[in-house]
Amino acid sequence: MKADYAIIYNPIAKKGKTKKDLEFAFKCLDKLNISYKLVETEYDKHAIELAQQMAKDGYRVIGAGGDGTANQVLHGVVTSNTGALCGFIPMGSGNDIPAAIGIKADIKRACEVIAEDYSSKSDIGYAKTDEGIDRYFLGIGSQGFDAEVARRSNVKGGKNYNLIIFQCLFSFKSKEIIVKMDNDNYENLANLVAVGNGGAYGGGMYICQRAKVDDGLFDISIVDISKLKLLIQFSKMYSGSLLPHPNVFEYQSRKVRIEMKNVDEEPYFCQVDGEVLGPLPVTYEAIKDGQEFIRPKVDEHAEAFKEKYGKYFYECEERRTR
Repeated sequence: MKADYAIIYNPIAKKGKTKKDLEFAFKCLDKLNISYKLVETEYDKHAIELAQQMAKDGYRVIGAGGDGTANQVLHGVVTSNTGALCGFIPMGSGNDIPAAIGIKADIKRACEVIAEDYSSKSDIGYAKTDEGIDRYFLGIGSQGFDAEVARRSNVKGGKNYNLIIFQCLFSFKSKEIIVKMDNDNYENLANLVAVGNGGAYGGGMYICQRAKVDDGLFDISIVDISKLKLLIQFSKMYSGSLLPHPNVFEYQSRKVRIEMKNVDEEPYFCQVDGEVLGPLPVTYEAIKDGQEFIRPKVDEHAEAFKEKYGKYFYECEERRTR
């Protein structure tokens, strides 16, 4: 008898530290009488290939792991062109991708959500560099300081993440960029530009905290803050208290084009959902109702945030634009 779900996971994620989480998830799924097939990744980006194949084979595809696995599974399902359902069991240090569609960081509850068999469509983002590298994403695409941190972290295998942040902080230089949107343009210095379908990255850092996955638009935050002050502002993102900020300029747009103003200058890198795509220029497009996800009927992540901080992360004053 064929299983209903394909569970894609990385057995050596976090150097094997997710093994207990995986075993617990499998016990939960078994207890809930969910019929599933286990599929292990064997190399980088293998989850994309597996998700494409499992979707074509008729499975509902679940990414079990961190945001890297979640993004690859999402990209694989979307590019399979099958319309297969996609879901997640969060086991990472960040879990921002599942959170974007209301799945809180609770393995048992994520398995229960799968068993409840509710699904609905969500907006997704699509990014493509001028070098031809593309990726679908659910959370945030960014360029500048945070993308450089992601790039260096990936090169060093995620080691000494906090040290990498400090190294970037003192070596990173703001550059002039051009951001072209549907109805606005920005041409000035910026530390980073975040293009949000979801609101957070980096394990709950809300840089685009007003972003919604059901309005067909990106929320864009363009940051122009001195380096030392930038570090201080990072802490405010966790409590959803960054915005509004006098040096964060906010916009909404369906399409976004980001370029370096000085083409001879070394370009910023861009990343989506933690996956580094390469140097600017890059073009983003928001896709309304682009993918159907297995998710809770209520945004349980937002409710958990409110219980902790006393407000929803998207509750803040009017946008500030330049």
